[in-house]
Amino acid sequence: MGLKDKLEKLKKKKEELTTKAEELKYRGLERTEQQRAEKRRKKIQHAKYLEPGTIRYGMHHQQGIGSFMEDVKERRRQKREEKQKQ
Repeated sequence: MGLKDKLEKLKKKKEELTTKAEELKYRGLERTEQQRAEKRRKKIQHAKYLEPGTIRYGMHHQQGIGSFMEDVKERRRQKREEKQKQ
C-alpha cells in the first residue's frame, strides 16, 4: 500500500463518519421535535379542563390581573345564581 491508498482510505473513513454524525444529528432533531409536539398536545389537552376564573386557567392563558379578576367575579356570580335556583 502506498501513501496515496492510505490517504484515500482515511478520506473515505472521514466521509463515512461525517455522514453518520449528520444522520444521528437529524435523527436527534426529529426526536426532539416529536417530543415538543407531544408536550404541546398534552398542554392543549390539559387546558380543555381548565375553567375561567381559576388561577391555572389564568396562568395558562397568561391573563393580566384585571381580566383574571373579571373572570373570578363572573365565576362567583354564576355560583351564587346556581345556589339561589336550588
